[in-house]
Amino acid sequence: MKNILLLSVVILLFSCSSSDNEEAQVIIDDEEIVDDSDPTEEDEVEEENLETIEIPISTVDYSAMDNWAYHPNKLSILNNYNLDIEVIDENLQVDQTIEIINNSTTDTGIDVFWVHPTQITDNSAVEVIAIEDQPSTLIALTILAQGGLLSKYGRMYAPRYRQSTGVTYQDTVEKELQANVIATSYSDVKAAFLDYLENYNNGNKIILAGHSQGSYLLGMLLRDVFDDDASLRSKLVTAALGGMGYVYAEEGTYAGGWWQNIPLCTTTSECGCINNWATFDEQQTIIDINYGLPEFNPYLINSGLVYRAFNEDQDWFVQDASYYGETTTLLDNYISPNSSYDLGNGANFIAFNEMYTVRQRRVNKQKLALSVAYNPLAGDQRPNDLESEQSNPNYDNWGYHPKDYHIYLWALMSQIDEKLSNCM
Repeated sequence: MKNILLLSVVILLFSCSSSDNEEAQVIIDDEEIVDDSDPTEEDEVEEENLETIEIPISTVDYSAMDNWAYHPNKLSILNNYNLDIEVIDENLQVDQTIEIINNSTTDTGIDVFWVHPTQITDNSAVEVIAIEDQPSTLIALTILAQGGLLSKYGRMYAPRYRQSTGVTYQDTVEKELQANVIATSYSDVKAAFLDYLENYNNGNKIILAGHSQGSYLLGMLLRDVFDDDASLRSKLVTAALGGMGYVYAEEGTYAGGWWQNIPLCTTTSECGCINNWATFDEQQTIIDINYGLPEFNPYLINSGLVYRAFNEDQDWFVQDASYYGETTTLLDNYISPNSSYDLGNGANFIAFNEMYTVRQRRVNKQKLALSVAYNPLAGDQRPNDLESEQSNPNYDNWGYHPKDYHIYLWALMSQIDEKLSNCM
């Protein structure tokens, strides 16, 4: 029986100050300058003045399967879901069927840890939403639509967590309050990952993947748990951080910004690196820096969830350019759930090959996007799945954010295939 996938994605874009310390000096006899400060006391003052928060310990019990959207030990829609992809040509005929084996409950030596994007209806206050007050079915279907195909690589672990509301990530929110709310969401993701690591990993390689809020929480997990642990870093195949812009490093380099030891991927076969991307239309103006994002929050930086602060004069923004570079090329296999179209022979996923063009569009060192343009063939009958996004009230700021994984999933999977050949 054909599985019907209902997808409704509620997407979120997420958002610095410093304290100065003056050296105490006393002038004696108009000549001699004496430093009257005690270095130890000065260091203590600096430490006291740092904007920090205490990262909370999660109160969510991840030994309970109810707190996982997907888990190999939990019966779910993913367990026996057909992941085959039918490639639909310009005449709406099946050009090719790509067979994808569902290994979501099979120990292949590789595990996928997926963190879902924001899926909540309450957006009235700066707060976290309790797991029991979240739409569990919508969350499960969103994960399936965006990340379900990654279960071709192995067991899927996708935790539920106390999501932060959308208003939390506005730049106007007081930074300490923002940091505490985001850190609460992060504490759940960390607890879930540590539960997986301790009880289920058994030495397996790990693919981290997420979207939007999920990607930012994974960014903090990479800094907090992976960055200073060489053994754990050696397990990392890649961290796929979809919908995540503003990843910075010193201009001309690909490491040392949010993370000290984990680089941005620079080749398709490189392991232990970060694939990040954020998609906009070729005709869109790339927006200025959104300082409402977590990597710009001084409390999160000073509390150890970001390696160092962004330096506007010296840093540039980077995203994955190893598959699609600056030269315009045809987009391989735009992948979508088939529930909206009912095309082909009933596969749950369909793909439109070479219907869009794509390139990395850099305006300057701090304006960068994965840039997409509609490029149909003559008489092309395939629906333009991106067109509806242009009427989204958040389109000017978010571009094709809800479709980040549809646009880039095939490129990501192609790279993971190469990485596994290189680092297993």
